[in-house]
Amino acid sequence: MGVTAKVSLTINFPTGPELDQRIVAGENLAAEFLLAEAVDRSPRDEGTLAGSGAVELAQDAEEGAAVTFDTPYAVRLHEHPEYNFSTDSNPKAQGKWLENAAMENKAVIGQIIAKKVADG
Repeated sequence: MGVTAKVSLTINFPTGPELDQRIVAGENLAAEFLLAEAVDRSPRDEGTLAGSGAVELAQDAEEGAAVTFDTPYAVRLHEHPEYNFSTDSNPKAQGKWLENAAMENKAVIGQIIAKKVADG
């Protein structure tokens, strides 16, 4: 069982095959950014949790990309921010590392997608 984040943004772009490709490219780029931000906040002991972080790439504009952390204990650690996470290996370690990274960066995530759509 893992932790997955899907960020939903409402961006009113005109549709069409070329724009759909740009939206998908933007979603995938934004998901890679989110993964990096989340890994930067993930608790670390041996690095297994951080290493399990991955992006499920969007295949079409409707589906969207997803960021996942897939270890047996990912959900337990993510959903219990009250745990006293060691900051020896990672000074930024925290619970809800994926959710917090998504919420705190939603404007940047939207800008990444919008820039990719505008620039191609």
